[in-house]
Amino acid sequence: MPKVIHVVRKFVPSEWGGTETHLVNLVRELSRLGWTSEVHAPAEAGTDGSALEQAGASFRTYRALYPYWRLDPRQRATLVASGGNLFSFDEVWRLASDRRASIVHTHAIGRLGGVVRLGARLRGTPYAVTLHGPVRANSEVVRQDVARRAATMTDLGAPLGWLVGARRVVREANLVFVLNPAEHAAWKQDRQGRHLELTRHGVDPTPATAAARRAARARIPAVGDAGFVAVIGRLDATKGQDIAIDAYLRGCAPDHHLVLVGSVADPDYAEALNRAIGGKGRVHVVGGVCPEVARGFLAECSLALMPSRAESFGLALLEAWAEGAPALHSAAEGFAAIARNTGSTATLVDSTSPQAWAARIRQTLGDAALLERERREGPRRVQLRYSWRAVAGEVARAYRSATLEGDAP
Repeated sequence: MPKVIHVVRKFVPSEWGGTETHLVNLVRELSRLGWTSEVHAPAEAGTDGSALEQAGASFRTYRALYPYWRLDPRQRATLVASGGNLFSFDEVWRLASDRRASIVHTHAIGRLGGVVRLGARLRGTPYAVTLHGPVRANSEVVRQDVARRAATMTDLGAPLGWLVGARRVVREANLVFVLNPAEHAAWKQDRQGRHLELTRHGVDPTPATAAARRAARARIPAVGDAGFVAVIGRLDATKGQDIAIDAYLRGCAPDHHLVLVGSVADPDYAEALNRAIGGKGRVHVVGGVCPEVARGFLAECSLALMPSRAESFGLALLEAWAEGAPALHSAAEGFAAIARNTGSTATLVDSTSPQAWAARIRQTLGDAALLERERREGPRRVQLRYSWRAVAGEVARAYRSATLEGDAP
């Protein structure tokens, strides 16, 4: 059986997001197609590969180094949660020593991507890269956010990045996966004549169980059986929870609570959100939950909000539709591409203005026919167009093509 090694920047179930969902479902379907998957993640607090093992993968950890001067625990936790440019000596050796891997697949760029590049090159194994976040298309939002969080840290890792060729990871990869058309267009010229794949999204169409819905409600006892509007996603400026809070506090949903569900990726941003909320009793910050309970929140909410400033995946929209949850989403490319593909552009809010969001929330909650149509049509869109089995089939074909052709520079 062919073997793929997936290397990720973190795998912490309490901080579950789009990358974790993508990886678990990908390895499950790849195993059904005859591929053996092994996943490598850093040995951080909360790391747990049980979900991957249940999906058929083996799971191993590596020692991670964050090469920053005088990094305090809070800063390190921020780097682990989102955007940390880590390094690992032992992962280079492990990849270079593996004789069975047909291909190594990194789900990160930067220094960790360089670690994969060097380890794969030493063994003579092809490697693939998935660009999970905006790298060239709409990347300024992410760059600014990372720069803001790293402003108080002194990065000493440049020599390590040079050693492993961190800046050449995408250029020299045998295979590159991107997740939306804008990112594909941004890389098309550089990858001329070489493997560049626009991979599709997938979603589990099975609706949340009654137990998951009860568990979601149990996390918000102050809401009781009342209606609520939900934002699902890590607390991070790119996810735009501040837009949702500002819009809600303008009185756009007086009969509903606002519920924010997601782990803290940026403590400073989370503190700013709490200050904006100011103890108002109808806004609730839940924290991180497991994927099943996250789906329970979507199943229970009256409306799901996705005001992201940048979004490559758009998985949250698919999961909302799978639950029959009406949703409003930003024009970030991951969402916009799905909306275009399904002809569902009526749910798009083409603005990051809280005033615009407040108006659309008020309009949507007041339109019973629109809400009913979205509850009915959402699951149909998912079932017709988005299957993890199809995604895995496309990935497996790309793996075979890249390994057979030996697309090394």
